Amino acid sequence: MRSLFTFLILLLPISLLAQYQVRSATLIDDNEKTITGFVKFYDWDRSPKNIEFGEDTVGSMTSFSLRSMRKLFIQGGPTYESLYLKVPYYATSPVSIGGNIIDHIDSTYCLAELLLDSESVKLYRFFDQDASVRFVISKNDTLTLLNDIHVQVYRREGRFDITDHEYRRQLRTLLQECPTLKIDNTTYSEKSILQLLKEYLSFCKIDSKIYSEQKKLGTATFLLGTFASLWPTDQRTVIGYGLMCQVLLPRRLNNTFLCLDLGRSSRNSSVGVETTLQLGFYAGKYFGQHAIQGKLYTGFSTGFGFLDTSIGLSYRKMISIETRYPIFSGLLFGFKEDGSNSHIRPALMLRATLPLSSLTRKRVPQ
Repeated sequence: MRSLFTFLILLLPISLLAQYQVRSATLIDDNEKTITGFVKFYDWDRSPKNIEFGEDTVGSMTSFSLRSMRKLFIQGGPTYESLYLKVPYYATSPVSIGGNIIDHIDSTYCLAELLLDSESVKLYRFFDQDASVRFVISKNDTLTLLNDIHVQVYRREGRFDITDHEYRRQLRTLLQECPTLKIDNTTYSEKSILQLLKEYLSFCKIDSKIYSEQKKLGTATFLLGTFASLWPTDQRTVIGYGLMCQVLLPRRLNNTFLCLDLGRSSRNSSVGVETTLQLGFYAGKYFGQHAIQGKLYTGFSTGFGFLDTSIGLSYRKMISIETRYPIFSGLLFGFKEDGSNSHIRPALMLRATLPLSSLTRKRVPQ
């Protein structure tokens, strides 16, 4: 067991280096020069300051600052543009009535994903340095950052949450050619704003391209790794370890995964150490859009039966720590442990994986 955890610790820095995927891409710099090659694609949960771009997958990468680039087209994936914006960050602690709700304004270049493109209006999305989603509309060569304000104010009576859906007023001004649009029902989400703009473009009869609907579904991502589990009980401790294969489903389903475990479990008994084969098949989902995500999956294992379920936290879908519970066994035994079943207590589990593409990466012929 000790050697297994040592291996997992050694695997950790490798996994951290493999957070990206190398994707075919085309970059247009600020001189309108077009460069074709490969980009280290992170599915950025914060707008980066630089883009790592190279001519092949194993050669040296050149760092392009957002200031020096205009567009980035990822084959079968998103289209990005570099936008110069003044991004307000609002106070996270309560402010007094009439006080300044803006903590600071960050004037910077942002890597914004193009969601909708038309002659009249464009819609972009990016994640700010707080990992919060922001939306930008371009119209008449002017960029408008849509603001949804949530702050706390304090009075003598206590603290109060204040919400100002400023983006609705901004949308009403931007789309004034179509006063019948139902903007008051629009929420600060990609789906809702896109639906509003589709109605606006339909009214104005303007051809458009919605990139989020044009993206290719993509291919699944395969990850190989190891797992270790520990079941502490009053009578004995059960230790599990082995290899795993995880499949992340393609782009629009890339928070959904399948997992296959193959390993062994051992425990002390009255006749010595008992070792059994451990085989498990699971399906689950990651929750959230940031580097650290919640994780829930369930399935079947030979050691613990149906509804062998885990919940935990994952970093970049590479490293996860989980608590595991065999729900079916718990229901069967009334959530009580007896002498014949010591596997119905919560257990601790650790997983570490590496994308198969990182293990088999080859130089692309020129």
